[in-house]
Amino acid sequence: MAKIAVITGSNGLIGQATCRRLAQSGHLAVGIDVGAEGAGNWPHYQCDLADLARMDATLAAIERDHGLIRVLFNNAGIYHPEKDYLDVPPDQFDGTMAVNVRVPFFASQWVAKRLIAAGQPGVIVNTASSAGQRGSTVVEYGASKAAVINLTKSLGARLGRHGIRVNAIAPGLINTAMGARTPQVAKERAKGSALGRQGEPDEIAAVVDFLVSDAASFITCATIDVNGGA
Repeated sequence: MAKIAVITGSNGLIGQATCRRLAQSGHLAVGIDVGAEGAGNWPHYQCDLADLARMDATLAAIERDHGLIRVLFNNAGIYHPEKDYLDVPPDQFDGTMAVNVRVPFFASQWVAKRLIAAGQPGVIVNTASSAGQRGSTVVEYGASKAAVINLTKSLGARLGRHGIRVNAIAPGLINTAMGARTPQVAKERAKGSALGRQGEPDEIAAVVDFLVSDAASFITCATIDVNGGA
């Protein structure tokens, strides 16, 4: 029986690439996105994940429709580069933290509880960012992704005894709509990276596919750089 893999932010280019890749690896990929319609031929559930009650109901519906969620890719995120730090209002800070940190915290909690109750192993992968390691001109975004990196280490340490592995990826500049909005300094960093280019969504999906596979069975609490050597 195929393992159920839930991908949040599934309509984005990284989400789509990961849904395709995990489906090819034999998972039943299930997407969650704020968009009303799905972007591919996998089951799609519309949800504004920042509404935790709706998130819980959506995860419960997926479990009811498809079975125990064994893989969770916390990929949904938001990014607001338009305002300088000195002009960022509290609601923008709160919104960024809600989606980028609060959602993966509680989505992982929901999935982990059910895996533990069922006595089954599982895998959680979080989307961090190079911005969470080196800082960012979009200050609240960088802070949120630094929190994701620590969340990954902390969850991995807490859940490992139950056979649940937790890892993160830290993408550099990727060829997506979000990547196109990245400040020029980040684009110049990508040009000056070891590989001299930005990454593609499929290159992120390949790393997620590896991390959720049995080939990565001894990897947990790790953050994997996928940034071309930037």
